[in-house]
Amino acid sequence: MTPIEVARQFFYRGAFHQAVDAISAIPEDQRSQPDIQLLLGVSLARLRRVDDACVALSRVLEADPSSFEAITWMAVLKKNRWEIDEAFRYAQLAIDLQPENPVGYGALGACHLYIREPLQAIEAFATALSRAPASAENHHNIALAYQMLHRHAEAISHLQQAIRLAPRNIQSYLVLSGEFLKYGDAGRALDCLAEGLKHNSSSAALNSAIAAAFTLLRNDQSAEAHHVRAMSISPAEAKAPYAAWLLNQGRFEEAGDLYGSMLHEEATAGLGFYGITQCRKLTDLDEDLVGAMEQFRNKGRMSPMSELHLRYGLGKVNETRGRYGEAIADYDVANRLAYQIHNSGAGVQGSPWRDEQERVRALFERFDNQPGCGHPGQSPIFIIGMIRSGTTLLDQILASHPSVKPAGEIQFWTEETVGLASLSDPVDPQKLRALATEYLSYIELVTGSSERITDKMPLNFAYAGIIHRALPNARFLHIRRNPVDTCLSIYTTYFGYGPQFAYDRSNIVDFYRAYLFAMEYWRNHIPADRLLEIDYEDLIARPGSVIPEVISFCGLPWDSACLHHDKNASAINTPSRWQARQPIYRTSVARWRHYEPWLGQFAELLAECEPVSVQGVSAPVRS
Repeated sequence: MTPIEVARQFFYRGAFHQAVDAISAIPEDQRSQPDIQLLLGVSLARLRRVDDACVALSRVLEADPSSFEAITWMAVLKKNRWEIDEAFRYAQLAIDLQPENPVGYGALGACHLYIREPLQAIEAFATALSRAPASAENHHNIALAYQMLHRHAEAISHLQQAIRLAPRNIQSYLVLSGEFLKYGDAGRALDCLAEGLKHNSSSAALNSAIAAAFTLLRNDQSAEAHHVRAMSISPAEAKAPYAAWLLNQGRFEEAGDLYGSMLHEEATAGLGFYGITQCRKLTDLDEDLVGAMEQFRNKGRMSPMSELHLRYGLGKVNETRGRYGEAIADYDVANRLAYQIHNSGAGVQGSPWRDEQERVRALFERFDNQPGCGHPGQSPIFIIGMIRSGTTLLDQILASHPSVKPAGEIQFWTEETVGLASLSDPVDPQKLRALATEYLSYIELVTGSSERITDKMPLNFAYAGIIHRALPNARFLHIRRNPVDTCLSIYTTYFGYGPQFAYDRSNIVDFYRAYLFAMEYWRNHIPADRLLEIDYEDLIARPGSVIPEVISFCGLPWDSACLHHDKNASAINTPSRWQARQPIYRTSVARWRHYEPWLGQFAELLAECEPVSVQGVSAPVRS
């Protein structure tokens, strides 16, 4: 058997590492042939060695500019390198070469999906599916586009079809289970993941996802069992989700040990360093840690994701050391990378949020004075506001009350309201009552029976009026913080794939203005006995006065445990997981002053906002 035949055998068996090794053994004069370079390029692409794959495939296209396979792979690779214009060019070239071939349309759809253009993505994927209805990949991808439009029935249908066509595709089970969990259907989510395990019994990712579903149900014992099972299958895959779970549980030492074990592998060292900085307060005793982080940074040649984690960690340690110029430089690099990875091509610039809010207002006004559209339940206490404004701290304080259970950050209303607001036909008022009933069943499933529950999805501020119409007896706690401190905190925090407005100063400021715009409206439409506005700085300065006022507003008897939220053992699934477990501290107040020379667009809010007293509490509003 010739070396070329050996390489092809490895390739068709999916052994891409061996295929690359076999190709390297081929004499150089033969290795440069277009068909061998194509085999090499696709093998490297499968191994996610993007740069090397682009080099090989470029050689193919130099010899044969009409190589359809090389062109379609280049579209994918250019997208993965964030060279989106080039990716579109290659996708369109593939369509022009073979207009009846679904692959080009699939590549085009993937480009639109990447820059969050769901309607164009759906059109491209639908065309691909019209030519190849049995493509599991295109069913999966069109489902992702429907998700962006909050059209969940279509998303679920296409994901189910993708699973029928490719039952060993783990990603479809993960996405489908996530769709079920958005609406609190943990049973269907667990059934979906269990079905996935039947076909992929050795999947660490599916076990980690099952652990996440059990976490939502507050079944920590089963959650940890599946994390441990995932670790036994593939520590490399399972360490990150298990460490994050331990962190959320407040088991900081164990999480730190797990993150520490990641430092031994170059691919995970960045995440390991970042994780360690989240597990404890940094002190002068951490100089060895800082030195190791700087040494790793100076090595260079790390992946964008690894550098992203490292830079967020370095930003935190440099701030702790009072080196604010170095800290902001690290945060700038971290945000640039996070924007490229998560939000590239998805600039907000205010208008999409304003447009959505106008639709939500129109929906709210349709329900105005509609009798019987609300549910009489009064259990929920909604904690709303900008992210990084103190919502987690307020939630921990309330959850310390014996009659209150935290439900976490529930996406229910963010999903349902956007879906309702996008409908052109009038919405039956009874739909709101049905949604309220569904929501109350969901939170009871999550928390069990309780006199009161908290839902601390901050971004519910955008839909507060609709929620009030659905649950007119529910309370809203709106916590506000200095606008520049809020925006700076968003900029210096890593959120993963959300929210969309993160990682760019202009987008953060635009979204903050949209938040002020929304709250100005709801303040005039939600009764004062249903909406209490709290200033974060006032809560920090006068907890002994403010906290009893909050508890009284919620209709609860006073309990001194609310003054000791740091004793609360509830899991916290937000970036404030460490800080919210500490006694109240004031170091986050006026933090922005340390970064005054580098505020950029954040400084605009200093001139635009002024303190105004609302219900006896000072808070920033638009002037």
